[in-house]
Amino acid sequence: MALFDEDFFRPTSGDLRRDLGAAAGEGKVLALWWEREGCPYCAMLHQEAMREPVLRAYPTHRFYTVRLDRFGDAPLIDLDGAARRQGEIAVRHGVVGTPTMEFRLADGREVLRLPGYAEPAILLAAFEYVQMGGYLHTGIVGWLQQRGLL
Repeated sequence: MALFDEDFFRPTSGDLRRDLGAAAGEGKVLALWWEREGCPYCAMLHQEAMREPVLRAYPTHRFYTVRLDRFGDAPLIDLDGAARRQGEIAVRHGVVGTPTMEFRLADGREVLRLPGYAEPAILLAAFEYVQMGGYLHTGIVGWLQQRGLL
């Protein structure tokens, strides 16, 4: 069993600082999708939620999306320049479960972390929260409440 693949995933350069720079160069937010092999919630995310055309459009057109392995052994350079295995960097980033999405601005600041599987309506609202700059005005819970999702 392997990690899921999507046409909107970009291969990591092996250096998250370069990935962040590439995202900024395209005027996009860097979205790190941490997953693991055999994760049933990752399967639900890809096989159910991400089949929705409007949801697929967000990472395709608005985010620079890199999928990483929560328990991976592949070498990776973190945003602070430290070289470690992907799994070790996941721990440093506070990734506990999968899937987990981190959204980072050009300066590296994380503006949203979405841990676990989210229903399509919540996922869409989270994508909009990042893309529309909702984090400048409210937290994600307030954003979801304003949309009647909580």
